[in-house]
Amino acid sequence: MRNGFTLLELVLVLGIVTIVSAGVLVSLRGSDRRALANASLTLQADLRYAQRRAIMEGRRYGIVFELANNRYRIVLDSPRQTIRTVYFREGIELIDVTGPQLMFLPRGTASSGFSIMLSNGTYSQELTATVSGGRVRIFDMVRT
Repeated sequence: MRNGFTLLELVLVLGIVTIVSAGVLVSLRGSDRRALANASLTLQADLRYAQRRAIMEGRRYGIVFELANNRYRIVLDSPRQTIRTVYFREGIELIDVTGPQLMFLPRGTASSGFSIMLSNGTYSQELTATVSGGRVRIFDMVRT
């Protein structure tokens, strides 16, 4: 009897390790895209939340963006009151906003057209709000 492994056993183990490593690598790459998509969906949901509150209560609600702090606040416009503050998770950055805030009027329309760009360094995604219907739209993710 000899001690050790056969060539066939070594090849099988290397094959299994390669397959598992490839699966882990693919899931890690996808996590960047998922994190950015989740941040975009959360922001979209918060914009719609502010819009619904404006319609239901007949008051101006909106989102105030703070690029320096990488966060946004859901606010009641008058009197100015913060409803909730949302920080983007590490790795997600608010990189471009067409204005410091987006307010929804009691009719549900936006006070002005708006565009927001989020990025994680590898991908970026844009959200827009239209004035007339207050529609919030997420554009396809693009590789930066």
